[in-house]
Amino acid sequence: RIAGAASAAASAAPSLEHRTAQLRKLEASRPRLVFAYRASCFAYSATGAVYAACLPRLPTAFRSTVLCGGGWFAAALLLQGGLSFMNDAVATLGRPVPFSRRLWQTLDRLLAWTLTANAAATARVWAASAESTAHPALAPAMVLSFLTFIPSRLCEVWGRMVPFLAWHSAWHYVPNAIALAWILQTAAGGPGAGGAEAE
Repeated sequence: RIAGAASAAASAAPSLEHRTAQLRKLEASRPRLVFAYRASCFAYSATGAVYAACLPRLPTAFRSTVLCGGGWFAAALLLQGGLSFMNDAVATLGRPVPFSRRLWQTLDRLLAWTLTANAAATARVWAASAESTAHPALAPAMVLSFLTFIPSRLCEVWGRMVPFLAWHSAWHYVPNAIALAWILQTAAGGPGAGGAEAE
């Protein structure tokens, strides 16, 4: 019975072609929403650029992550912006892409979830650091913000494309905005600022 219900639910979900057609219509009827959705892809790149610029001013504990050094993490975030754009803003909207849509989707999701897992684990380490000068609520807020992916995915699967655009934009904007606030607050109280005050 469970397998039959799952099969029926899957068959009732709108096809990929139908969802893509809806998105193409929304480009004309809701251009600002679609623009915000497309621009959200580069929220990752913005975070990567700011993190890279702030690395010299960050405390030692914040110059690396659980999986890699800070420089590599910043570079991966910069790359993620481009991959996200190719998948979400180009392929998902039905525009032609080099190679195949599946390739860009796979690359985007693989790097996005690797970065998300790394960010969630690193948030715990950074929050526990005695060198952290940012507001303590930022760490759990960032981790909880990752949950915006769930309604985004559900809306996409069921063909509710207006809320999908809104939730997927939130999935890009909100965690990155919190990460930026955390990085900038920490950098403002980091060794560079402290050294200037001591002099």
